[in-house]
Amino acid sequence: MSIENFIDFFDKSLLTFAKKDIRYENSIFKDIRYLPPRTKGSFFEKLSKNIFQKLSFQIDKPQSSDHDMIVNNCKIEVKGSTLVMNKNIFSFLQIRPDQDYEVIIFVMAYPKELKILEMTKKDVIKNIENNVFKKQHGGKKADSRTFCYYGNYESLLKIGATPLKMVNK
Repeated sequence: MSIENFIDFFDKSLLTFAKKDIRYENSIFKDIRYLPPRTKGSFFEKLSKNIFQKLSFQIDKPQSSDHDMIVNNCKIEVKGSTLVMNKNIFSFLQIRPDQDYEVIIFVMAYPKELKILEMTKKDVIKNIENNVFKKQHGGKKADSRTFCYYGNYESLLKIGATPLKMVNK
C-alpha cells in the first residue's frame, strides 16, 4: 500500500494548541483572548486611545517609547489583559518603574465588561517596594527592574488604583 497524503492518519485534536476559555465563548473579546502578548498589548493601546477620544480627552503622541500616549497632558502607560485561564485574575506584565510615565492604566477585558483603573507612578513604586508587584524576570536575586502583577479590579483598588479620573487633569 502506498500513501501520498497522510492527512487522514492523525488525530485532528493535535491541531488545537490553546485550551478554549469558555468564559469568552460569547464575548466580544473572544478574538483578542488568544492573541500573542505583544499583539494583545497593541490592541489594548488602540482600544484605550479610542475610548479616550470618545470621552473627548486630549490625546497627544508619546514623547518617547517609555509611555504609550499623552492624555490630558499626562504620560500614560497602558497595561491590558483578559482573564487568566481558569482564574478570576488578570496578568499585567512588563511594569517598569524606571520608564518615563506618570500613570499606568489597567484595562481589564472581562467576558462581559471592560473596566479601567489608573495608578500613579508613585503608587506603582510603593507596590514594588512592598513586594506586591513581583519581579518578572530572573528570579528573586536578579534585578531586571521589570515587574508583574496578578489581580483583578477589586484587588487593584485595594493597592491604590482608582477609577479613571483623568477627566479632571
